[in-house]
Amino acid sequence: MDARGGGLEQALRRWALALAERHDVTIVSHRAAGAPPVGPTPHVRVAAIAETAALGDALARLRPDVVSLHNRPQWARRSPAGATATVTLHNYPPAWKLGRARPRLTGAVSAVSHALAGATASRLDLPAGAVAVTPPSIDAAFAEERTWEPRRVVLSPNRLLRKKGVHELLAVAARPEFGDVDFAFVDLISPWTSPTAEHRALRAAIRAVGNAVLLPPAADARALAELYTTSAVVVCPVQEEEGLGLVALEAQACGVPLVTTDLGGLREATFAPNQCVPPHDPGALAAAIAAALRRRWGEAPRRRGEAPRRRVLARYTPEAAGAAFEAWLVAAAEG
Repeated sequence: MDARGGGLEQALRRWALALAERHDVTIVSHRAAGAPPVGPTPHVRVAAIAETAALGDALARLRPDVVSLHNRPQWARRSPAGATATVTLHNYPPAWKLGRARPRLTGAVSAVSHALAGATASRLDLPAGAVAVTPPSIDAAFAEERTWEPRRVVLSPNRLLRKKGVHELLAVAARPEFGDVDFAFVDLISPWTSPTAEHRALRAAIRAVGNAVLLPPAADARALAELYTTSAVVVCPVQEEEGLGLVALEAQACGVPLVTTDLGGLREATFAPNQCVPPHDPGALAAAIAAALRRRWGEAPRRRGEAPRRRVLARYTPEAAGAAFEAWLVAAAEG
Protein backbone atom coordinates (compact mmCIF):
# COMPACT_ATOMS: atom_id res chain seq x y z
CA MET A 1 0.00 0.00 0.00
CA ASP A 2 1.07 3.55 -0.69
CA ALA A 3 -0.55 6.96 -0.90
CA ARG A 4 -1.36 6.48 -4.59
CA GLY A 5 -3.34 3.32 -3.94
CA GLY A 6 -6.49 2.59 -5.91
CA GLY A 7 -9.81 0.93 -5.17
CA LEU A 8 -8.33 -2.29 -3.76
CA GLU A 9 -6.21 -0.47 -1.22
CA GLN A 10 -8.99 1.89 -0.20
CA ALA A 11 -11.30 -1.09 0.37
CA LEU A 12 -8.57 -2.71 2.47
CA ARG A 13 -8.23 0.46 4.57
CA ARG A 14 -11.98 0.51 5.20
CA TRP A 15 -11.84 -3.12 6.35
CA ALA A 16 -8.92 -2.23 8.64
CA LEU A 17 -10.89 0.65 10.18
CA ALA A 18 -13.88 -1.62 10.84
CA LEU A 19 -11.64 -4.27 12.45
CA ALA A 20 -9.88 -1.64 14.58
CA GLU A 21 -13.08 -1.05 16.55
CA ARG A 22 -12.60 -4.44 18.30
CA HIS A 23 -9.08 -5.65 17.39
CA ASP A 24 -5.47 -4.43 17.27
CA VAL A 25 -4.75 -3.83 13.59
CA THR A 26 -1.51 -3.10 11.74
CA ILE A 27 -1.34 -2.39 8.02
CA VAL A 28 1.91 -3.53 6.41
CA SER A 29 2.58 -0.94 3.74
CA HIS A 30 4.37 -2.92 1.04
CA ARG A 31 5.34 -0.41 -1.64
CA ALA A 32 7.87 0.24 -4.36
CA ALA A 33 11.08 1.98 -3.35
CA GLY A 34 10.58 5.74 -3.35
CA ALA A 35 6.76 5.57 -3.29
CA PRO A 36 5.01 7.60 -0.57
CA PRO A 37 3.80 5.60 2.42
CA VAL A 38 0.15 4.98 3.10
CA GLY A 39 -1.46 7.95 4.81
CA PRO A 40 -2.53 8.02 8.46
CA THR A 41 -5.40 5.67 9.29
CA PRO A 42 -7.11 6.32 12.65
CA HIS A 43 -6.60 3.61 15.30
CA VAL A 44 -4.51 1.51 12.88
CA ARG A 45 -0.73 1.20 13.03
CA VAL A 46 1.32 1.21 9.81
CA ALA A 47 4.53 -0.79 9.34
CA ALA A 48 6.38 -0.01 6.11
CA ILE A 49 8.57 -2.38 4.11
CA ALA A 50 10.26 -1.66 0.78
CA GLU A 51 10.58 -5.17 -0.63
CA THR A 52 8.86 -8.54 -0.41
CA ALA A 53 11.95 -10.16 1.13
CA ALA A 54 11.39 -8.06 4.27
CA LEU A 55 7.82 -9.26 4.80
CA GLY A 56 8.64 -12.36 6.85
CA ASP A 57 10.81 -10.46 9.32
CA ALA A 58 8.24 -7.66 9.62
CA LEU A 59 5.49 -10.14 10.41
CA ALA A 60 7.68 -11.97 12.92
CA ARG A 61 8.25 -8.69 14.79
CA LEU A 62 4.52 -7.95 14.85
CA ARG A 63 3.66 -11.44 16.21
CA PRO A 64 0.13 -11.40 14.75
CA ASP A 65 -2.67 -13.83 15.50
CA VAL A 66 -4.01 -13.44 11.95
CA VAL A 67 -2.26 -12.35 8.75
CA SER A 68 -4.65 -11.02 6.11
CA LEU A 69 -3.03 -11.15 2.67
CA HIS A 70 -4.52 -9.58 -0.46
CA ASN A 71 -3.99 -10.68 -4.07
CA ARG A 72 -0.79 -12.53 -3.10
CA PRO A 73 -1.55 -16.13 -2.07
CA GLN A 74 2.13 -16.99 -2.49
CA TRP A 75 3.01 -14.85 0.54
CA ALA A 76 1.12 -17.10 2.97
CA ARG A 77 4.32 -19.08 3.58
CA ARG A 78 5.91 -15.91 5.00
CA SER A 79 3.47 -15.84 7.94
CA PRO A 80 5.10 -16.62 11.30
CA ALA A 81 4.45 -19.91 13.08
CA GLY A 82 1.28 -19.80 15.14
CA ALA A 83 -0.41 -17.14 13.00
CA THR A 84 -3.47 -17.91 10.90
CA ALA A 85 -2.77 -16.84 7.31
CA THR A 86 -5.81 -15.78 5.25
CA VAL A 87 -5.87 -14.72 1.62
CA THR A 88 -8.43 -12.42 -0.03
CA LEU A 89 -8.48 -12.04 -3.82
CA HIS A 90 -9.74 -8.83 -5.42
CA ASN A 91 -8.76 -9.47 -9.04
CA TYR A 92 -8.50 -12.37 -11.44
CA PRO A 93 -5.39 -14.65 -11.39
CA PRO A 94 -3.23 -12.62 -13.85
CA ALA A 95 -3.04 -9.88 -11.20
CA TRP A 96 -1.67 -12.23 -8.53
CA LYS A 97 1.81 -12.51 -10.13
CA LEU A 98 1.93 -16.25 -9.58
CA GLY A 99 3.44 -17.32 -12.89
CA ARG A 100 2.95 -21.08 -13.12
CA ALA A 101 3.17 -21.60 -9.37
CA ARG A 102 0.31 -23.17 -7.42
CA PRO A 103 0.94 -22.22 -3.78
CA ARG A 104 -0.20 -24.69 -1.14
CA LEU A 105 -2.62 -22.96 1.23
CA THR A 106 -3.67 -24.15 4.67
CA GLY A 107 -5.58 -21.03 5.77
CA ALA A 108 -8.91 -19.58 4.68
CA VAL A 109 -9.37 -18.04 1.23
CA SER A 110 -11.97 -15.49 0.14
CA ALA A 111 -12.80 -13.42 -2.94
CA VAL A 112 -14.83 -10.25 -3.46
CA SER A 113 -17.47 -11.88 -5.71
CA HIS A 114 -18.95 -15.30 -6.41
CA ALA A 115 -17.57 -15.22 -9.95
CA LEU A 116 -14.05 -14.56 -8.67
CA ALA A 117 -14.46 -17.19 -5.94
CA GLY A 118 -15.06 -19.82 -8.61
CA ALA A 119 -12.05 -18.72 -10.65
CA THR A 120 -9.92 -18.67 -7.48
CA ALA A 121 -10.86 -22.23 -6.51
CA SER A 122 -9.95 -23.41 -10.02
CA ARG A 123 -6.59 -21.60 -10.11
CA LEU A 124 -5.53 -22.74 -6.63
CA ASP A 125 -6.84 -26.32 -6.96
CA LEU A 126 -9.32 -25.86 -4.12
CA PRO A 127 -12.61 -27.74 -3.81
CA ALA A 128 -15.71 -26.07 -5.22
CA GLY A 129 -17.23 -23.90 -2.52
CA ALA A 130 -13.98 -23.66 -0.54
CA VAL A 131 -13.55 -19.96 -1.30
CA ALA A 132 -15.76 -17.63 0.77
CA VAL A 133 -17.17 -14.36 -0.57
CA THR A 134 -16.21 -11.23 1.41
CA PRO A 135 -17.87 -8.18 -0.15
CA PRO A 136 -15.71 -5.03 -0.24
CA SER A 137 -17.12 -1.64 0.71
CA ILE A 138 -17.62 1.64 -1.06
CA ASP A 139 -16.67 4.94 0.57
CA ALA A 140 -19.35 6.23 2.95
CA ALA A 141 -19.58 9.43 0.87
CA PHE A 142 -21.45 7.54 -1.85
CA ALA A 143 -24.19 6.53 0.60
CA GLU A 144 -25.07 10.14 1.44
CA GLU A 145 -28.40 11.47 0.19
CA ARG A 146 -28.04 13.44 -3.03
CA THR A 147 -30.35 14.75 -5.72
CA TRP A 148 -29.84 13.30 -9.18
CA GLU A 149 -29.68 16.34 -11.48
CA PRO A 150 -28.15 14.98 -14.68
CA ARG A 151 -26.92 16.66 -17.80
CA ARG A 152 -26.90 14.71 -21.07
CA VAL A 153 -23.63 13.06 -20.15
CA VAL A 154 -22.53 9.43 -20.31
CA LEU A 155 -19.73 9.06 -17.77
CA SER A 156 -16.86 6.57 -17.77
CA PRO A 157 -15.07 7.21 -14.44
CA ASN A 158 -12.83 4.15 -14.75
CA ARG A 159 -9.05 4.27 -15.01
CA LEU A 160 -7.82 5.38 -18.43
CA LEU A 161 -6.85 1.98 -19.81
CA ARG A 162 -7.76 0.05 -22.97
CA LYS A 163 -9.13 -2.81 -20.90
CA LYS A 164 -11.71 -0.44 -19.42
CA GLY A 165 -13.41 -0.18 -22.81
CA VAL A 166 -12.40 3.32 -23.90
CA HIS A 167 -12.35 2.51 -27.63
CA GLU A 168 -15.62 0.59 -27.43
CA LEU A 169 -17.38 3.50 -25.74
CA LEU A 170 -15.93 5.99 -28.22
CA ALA A 171 -17.40 3.89 -31.04
CA VAL A 172 -20.82 4.26 -29.40
CA ALA A 173 -20.30 8.02 -28.95
CA ALA A 174 -19.66 8.39 -32.68
CA ARG A 175 -23.09 6.97 -33.59
CA PRO A 176 -25.50 9.57 -35.02
CA GLU A 177 -28.18 8.88 -32.40
CA PHE A 178 -25.84 10.09 -29.65
CA GLY A 179 -24.89 13.37 -31.34
CA ASP A 180 -26.52 15.46 -28.57
CA VAL A 181 -24.91 13.48 -25.74
CA ASP A 182 -21.46 14.11 -24.25
CA PHE A 183 -19.31 11.09 -23.41
CA ALA A 184 -17.02 11.99 -20.50
CA PHE A 185 -13.87 10.04 -19.59
CA VAL A 186 -11.83 10.64 -16.44
CA ASP A 187 -8.09 11.16 -16.97
CA LEU A 188 -7.23 8.77 -14.13
CA ILE A 189 -3.81 7.18 -14.62
CA SER A 190 -3.19 6.01 -11.02
CA PRO A 191 -1.03 4.29 -9.87
CA TRP A 192 1.18 5.79 -12.58
CA THR A 193 2.41 9.32 -11.94
CA SER A 194 3.45 9.99 -15.55
CA PRO A 195 1.38 8.97 -18.60
CA THR A 196 2.45 5.90 -20.53
CA ALA A 197 2.23 5.46 -24.30
CA GLU A 198 -1.15 3.79 -23.74
CA HIS A 199 -2.46 6.78 -21.77
CA ARG A 200 -1.28 9.23 -24.44
CA ALA A 201 -2.89 7.19 -27.22
CA LEU A 202 -6.20 7.01 -25.36
CA ARG A 203 -6.18 10.76 -24.67
CA ALA A 204 -5.67 11.39 -28.39
CA ALA A 205 -8.49 8.99 -29.30
CA ILE A 206 -10.88 10.80 -26.94
CA ARG A 207 -9.97 14.22 -28.32
CA ALA A 208 -10.61 12.96 -31.86
CA VAL A 209 -14.32 12.33 -31.17
CA GLY A 210 -16.37 15.50 -31.25
CA ASN A 211 -18.75 14.73 -28.38
CA ALA A 212 -16.12 13.10 -26.12
CA VAL A 213 -14.47 15.03 -23.29
CA LEU A 214 -11.62 14.26 -20.88
CA LEU A 215 -12.16 15.27 -17.25
CA PRO A 216 -9.56 15.64 -14.49
CA PRO A 217 -9.72 13.04 -11.70
CA ALA A 218 -12.06 13.86 -8.81
CA ALA A 219 -10.28 15.20 -5.74
CA ASP A 220 -12.01 12.80 -3.34
CA ALA A 221 -15.02 10.50 -2.95
CA ARG A 222 -17.48 13.36 -2.40
CA ALA A 223 -16.33 15.12 -5.55
CA LEU A 224 -16.71 11.84 -7.48
CA ALA A 225 -20.22 11.38 -6.08
CA GLU A 226 -21.11 14.85 -7.36
CA LEU A 227 -19.76 13.89 -10.77
CA TYR A 228 -21.96 10.79 -10.75
CA THR A 229 -25.12 12.69 -9.85
CA THR A 230 -24.65 15.24 -12.65
CA SER A 231 -24.37 12.41 -15.21
CA ALA A 232 -27.28 10.70 -16.96
CA VAL A 233 -25.60 7.28 -17.19
CA VAL A 234 -22.45 5.70 -15.74
CA VAL A 235 -20.83 3.07 -17.95
CA CYS A 236 -18.34 0.28 -17.16
CA PRO A 237 -17.72 -1.25 -20.61
CA VAL A 238 -14.75 -3.35 -19.49
CA GLN A 239 -13.04 -5.77 -21.87
CA GLU A 240 -11.40 -7.95 -19.21
CA GLU A 241 -12.82 -9.69 -16.16
CA GLU A 242 -13.40 -7.50 -13.11
CA GLY A 243 -13.21 -8.94 -9.60
CA LEU A 244 -16.44 -7.11 -8.73
CA GLY A 245 -16.67 -3.45 -9.80
CA LEU A 246 -16.53 -0.66 -7.21
CA VAL A 247 -17.42 2.00 -9.80
CA ALA A 248 -20.65 0.15 -10.54
CA LEU A 249 -21.53 0.02 -6.84
CA GLU A 250 -20.65 3.68 -6.27
CA ALA A 251 -22.82 4.89 -9.14
CA GLN A 252 -25.83 2.85 -8.02
CA ALA A 253 -25.40 4.04 -4.43
CA CYS A 254 -25.81 7.55 -5.86
CA GLY A 255 -29.00 6.45 -7.64
CA VAL A 256 -27.56 6.90 -11.14
CA PRO A 257 -28.45 4.56 -14.06
CA LEU A 258 -25.66 2.14 -14.91
CA VAL A 259 -24.59 0.00 -17.88
CA THR A 260 -21.91 -2.69 -17.50
CA THR A 261 -20.45 -5.53 -19.55
CA ASP A 262 -20.80 -9.11 -18.38
CA LEU A 263 -17.22 -9.97 -17.44
CA GLY A 264 -16.16 -11.35 -14.07
CA GLY A 265 -18.09 -10.09 -11.08
CA LEU A 266 -19.75 -7.12 -12.77
CA ARG A 267 -23.02 -8.99 -13.26
CA GLU A 268 -23.48 -9.43 -9.51
CA ALA A 269 -22.56 -5.76 -8.99
CA THR A 270 -25.30 -4.63 -11.42
CA PHE A 271 -28.86 -4.46 -10.10
CA ALA A 272 -32.09 -4.23 -12.13
CA PRO A 273 -33.32 -2.23 -13.92
CA ASN A 274 -29.69 -1.46 -14.78
CA GLN A 275 -28.33 -3.59 -17.61
CA CYS A 276 -25.29 -5.86 -17.84
CA VAL A 277 -24.75 -6.53 -21.55
CA PRO A 278 -22.66 -9.14 -23.39
CA PRO A 279 -19.03 -8.09 -23.90
CA HIS A 280 -17.66 -7.25 -27.35
CA ASP A 281 -21.18 -6.38 -28.60
CA PRO A 282 -21.26 -2.67 -29.54
CA GLY A 283 -24.90 -2.86 -30.59
CA ALA A 284 -25.97 -4.18 -27.18
CA LEU A 285 -23.86 -1.54 -25.42
CA ALA A 286 -25.39 1.27 -27.49
CA ALA A 287 -28.94 -0.01 -26.97
CA ALA A 288 -28.46 -0.26 -23.19
CA ILE A 289 -27.06 3.29 -23.00
CA ALA A 290 -29.99 4.60 -25.06
CA ALA A 291 -32.44 2.80 -22.74
CA ALA A 292 -30.73 4.26 -19.68
CA LEU A 293 -30.97 7.78 -21.15
CA ARG A 294 -34.70 7.26 -21.67
CA ARG A 295 -35.09 6.59 -17.95
CA ARG A 296 -34.44 10.30 -17.43
CA TRP A 297 -35.81 11.88 -20.60
CA GLY A 298 -38.33 9.33 -21.86
CA GLU A 299 -42.11 9.51 -21.79
CA ALA A 300 -42.25 8.38 -18.14
CA PRO A 301 -38.99 9.64 -16.63
CA ARG A 302 -37.78 8.32 -13.28
CA ARG A 303 -36.18 10.56 -10.72
CA ARG A 304 -33.77 8.08 -9.18
CA GLY A 305 -32.66 4.45 -9.11
CA GLU A 306 -33.89 3.61 -5.62
CA ALA A 307 -34.00 -0.20 -5.91
CA PRO A 308 -30.32 -0.57 -6.94
CA ARG A 309 -29.34 1.96 -4.28
CA ARG A 310 -31.02 -0.10 -1.55
CA ARG A 311 -29.28 -3.28 -2.77
CA VAL A 312 -25.86 -1.62 -2.62
CA LEU A 313 -26.39 -0.04 0.80
CA ALA A 314 -27.54 -3.34 2.30
CA ARG A 315 -24.28 -5.15 1.48
CA TYR A 316 -21.48 -2.78 0.49
CA THR A 317 -21.31 0.02 3.08
CA PRO A 318 -18.19 0.12 5.29
CA GLU A 319 -20.29 -1.14 8.22
CA ALA A 320 -21.93 -4.07 6.40
CA ALA A 321 -18.82 -5.17 4.51
CA GLY A 322 -16.64 -4.67 7.58
CA ALA A 323 -18.86 -6.89 9.70
CA ALA A 324 -18.83 -9.65 7.07
CA PHE A 325 -15.03 -9.50 6.72
CA GLU A 326 -14.54 -9.56 10.50
CA ALA A 327 -16.83 -12.58 10.89
CA TRP A 328 -14.86 -14.46 8.22
CA LEU A 329 -11.49 -13.65 9.84
CA VAL A 330 -12.70 -14.64 13.30
CA ALA A 331 -14.03 -17.94 11.96
CA ALA A 332 -10.70 -18.58 10.24
CA ALA A 333 -8.75 -17.83 13.43
CA GLU A 334 -10.95 -20.18 15.42
CA GLY A 335 -10.29 -22.96 12.93
